[in-house]
Amino acid sequence: METREMLEQLQGLTIEQMDALFFDGDSLREPAYKVYQLNSQGHRYYYRFKDNGEPEFYPSVTTILSQTMPTPPHLTKWIADKGFDAAEAYKMERAAYGTFMHATFEELLINRTYDLDELPEKLKKYIADNQLADGFINYADSLKKDVLSFAQFVRDYDVKPMAVEVALVCESGHYAGMIDCPCTMKIKPEKDERITAIVDFKSGRNGFFEGCELQLHLYKKMFEENFGVHIERLYNFAPKDWRKKPTYTLKDQTDSPNAAKIEPILAIAKIEDGKRENIFTHVSGIVALDSDAELTENITSLTLAELVKLKNN
Repeated sequence: METREMLEQLQGLTIEQMDALFFDGDSLREPAYKVYQLNSQGHRYYYRFKDNGEPEFYPSVTTILSQTMPTPPHLTKWIADKGFDAAEAYKMERAAYGTFMHATFEELLINRTYDLDELPEKLKKYIADNQLADGFINYADSLKKDVLSFAQFVRDYDVKPMAVEVALVCESGHYAGMIDCPCTMKIKPEKDERITAIVDFKSGRNGFFEGCELQLHLYKKMFEENFGVHIERLYNFAPKDWRKKPTYTLKDQTDSPNAAKIEPILAIAKIEDGKRENIFTHVSGIVALDSDAELTENITSLTLAELVKLKNN
């Protein structure tokens, strides 16, 4: 099958070079490698090219946590009470909310300004591009308030990003991920002492779970390995619901006892990753019952590396 025909049949296959939205070259030396993201059939993979030109794939931080962390009891009960389909639909809606919220925070951090009056139009485009329900536009006011919450946090702690949405590979742990905001900031609003930190943005209003703590510690390991810069503190940020004054939750996860689970989790993740075939099977063509042709002629199986090479040809 010709390359172009194959790509046309592998609908939904996308490959994207994951460049940081912002990178402070005065604070950090940018890695020599580039990170790519492959999306196909609902799966997401990170990879970079080895010296021999072959792509090497890495599970994401979120994949590692989903493979190794048990479902919290309260979440199991919530799914049971709500019903699986309704729970999945709500989770997808909240994930879409979080993605747009991240984009607004990142725009504010990079440009130092954000026009709240333009948010509804940006949200309409986001809804159209992602085929979301028309009712998603009702989140506009909540998202505006989230921007003010984040702006209040940035002002309170004088946050100065070293990078924004930077994709990295942790070779020693064999994983990859995207860090929201490695930065320098005040250790407390009322003090001038500054620290290096990683801040991870969350949209939930019900606190931060164990996976949030582990995610930050995996990011810390990855960041320090790539840049040789010691990260002193780890924070989860989330906007609060407020009426008169922007407020937020900022939780210090640096001394979390769960950090001791990182190495065992990475060991388990390596086993789980080794069990995956990472083969994509695509079926196409005409099925004729009266033909002598083998049905295997309707089947195309490709490895991740073959998908990347096919896309790059």
